[in-house]
Amino acid sequence: MKQTGSRARAALASIALLAMTSTSSALAQTADREVPDEYPEYEFVCPDGGYQSGCDAADIADATDVESARPSDFGEGCLYRTEADCSVIANGRVARFSDGPDLYWQLLSLQPNDGPHVEMLVLAEMHDAFAYLLFAKQVEGYFDPPVAARDGDGRFILHVPARNRGLGNEDLVLFTSGEGWNWTSALQIMSEVDRLLPDGFAIASPVAFDFREGSAFALVRRDDDAGCCATGGTVLLDFEQSDHSLSVAHVRFIETMPVGREHDAYPRDHQKSDE
Repeated sequence: MKQTGSRARAALASIALLAMTSTSSALAQTADREVPDEYPEYEFVCPDGGYQSGCDAADIADATDVESARPSDFGEGCLYRTEADCSVIANGRVARFSDGPDLYWQLLSLQPNDGPHVEMLVLAEMHDAFAYLLFAKQVEGYFDPPVAARDGDGRFILHVPARNRGLGNEDLVLFTSGEGWNWTSALQIMSEVDRLLPDGFAIASPVAFDFREGSAFALVRRDDDAGCCATGGTVLLDFEQSDHSLSVAHVRFIETMPVGREHDAYPRDHQKSDE
C-alpha cells in the first residue's frame, strides 16, 4: 500500500494539477508547456469541519482519499475526510473513447459547523492499481456534472460548469493531448477577453460556454453600468486547442448603440382616448 501511495503522489506532481511552489523533475520535463501553478483557490470547508478555519488547497487535497478507491466508492461515501457533515449528491464516470483511463467524480454536500453550505467536486483518473486525484474543489454555489466536450481525435476536453453564489462563473476546463493535463478557468478566459475588448467595456458573468462547439456567448458591461444591468452589447468567442493550450482564438464584440430617442407613455392618457 505504501508503494501504491508513493506512485500516486508522483503522478499527481507529474500532471501539475495541484499547487506547487518548487521546481520538480516532472515540471522540468514539460518546461516548454504552459503549465499553471494551481487552480483558483477556494478553501471553504476544512478537514476539521470549520468554515475557512485555516486550511489551504494542499490540506484539502491531502484529506481527499482516492488512491485506493474503487469506482463504486465514488457513490457510496465522501472521499473527503472532514468533520463537517458530508454527503454524496451525485457521482458518475466519464468514459474515454480515445486512449486514456476513465475519469470518476463525486459531487459532495458539505455543511460546516460554523458557516454556510458548500458544494465540492472530487475528480480522479482511474488506473488499474490506484487512482490519481485530478482536483478537489469547493464553491459557495453549485457544480454541474463534468462534461466530455471533446474526445476521439487525439485531444480531450473536460468542462466542469460551476457558479460561485452571486460572483458568477467558476467553470474549470481540463484538457490533454495524451501527455499530461493542463487547465484553464472561466476567470482566466474572462480576463483574456477583457484585454481584447475596447477600453470602457468588460465581459459580464454569467458566460454561456459551449466547448463542444468551441464557442461561448456573454453580455458586455460598460464601465458605468449599474450593478443590475449590462448595456454594452454582446460578445461571441471562439476557442482553439493546441497540444498544450486552450485559448481564445477570436472575439466578436457587437456593441449596443444608443439611438438617443425617448418615448414616454402614461396609462391615464390611453384611458382618456378610449373614452
